[in-house]
Amino acid sequence: MTLASAALPGGFLTTGEVAIRIGGTPQHVRELIKSGRIEAIDIAKGDGRPRFRVSEAALADFLDSAAVRTAPAQSTQEVA
Repeated sequence: MTLASAALPGGFLTTGEVAIRIGGTPQHVRELIKSGRIEAIDIAKGDGRPRFRVSEAALADFLDSAAVRTAPAQSTQEVA
C-alpha cells in the first residue's frame, strides 16, 4: 500500500502532515484543534484517544486567519 492509497478521500491530512506544512509538531496541531483554531474531524469513533484529520480547506482557513497583514502604505505626497 502506498501513501497515496492510504490517504482519505477529499484531501484530509493527519496531524503529522499538517505539522509539516505549518512547521510545527503533531502535538501543537492537536492543541490548535482542541482550542478550536483548526477545524478537524475525529475518525477514532470514540475508541480511545482521538485520531484527528484536517481538511485542506480547514488548513487553508487557519493559515489565512494566521497571516500577518500590513496596512497599505499611505502616500506622503501633498495634493496641490
